[in-house]
Amino acid sequence: MRHRLRLVLAAAAAFLAHGAAGSPPVPGSEDGQIMAPYQNWISSRSDRHNNACCDIGDGRPVEADIVTMIDDDDVRRTHWRAHVTPSHFPDQPDHWVVVPDEKIVPGANPTGSPILWLYKGLVQCFAPPAGL
Repeated sequence: MRHRLRLVLAAAAAFLAHGAAGSPPVPGSEDGQIMAPYQNWISSRSDRHNNACCDIGDGRPVEADIVTMIDDDDVRRTHWRAHVTPSHFPDQPDHWVVVPDEKIVPGANPTGSPILWLYKGLVQCFAPPAGL
């Protein structure tokens, strides 16, 4: 038990030492202009299970759309899809990611743009554009 606690503490220290969040958008960049006025809103979001979305360094405005897919049970389901690009997420290749329903941020998005929070390639949260 004591060994397990040490491992957990060491992992937490390593996580904090490397930073929990990515870098915020460059001031004056397109991302920075969209997100700066909403920094508090972006930094305080959580998903449908109340898991924090991380910080402004992990969230970026993205292109998004809605796709209908047929699941393994032959049931049509509609999902949000977000475009991940190196210009928004420098450590990621250009690709589209289907957003899990539980990662959608409840409530209105005041930015007017879809916002995707991505950490180490995993969707942390997604805020659909305003009005949707």
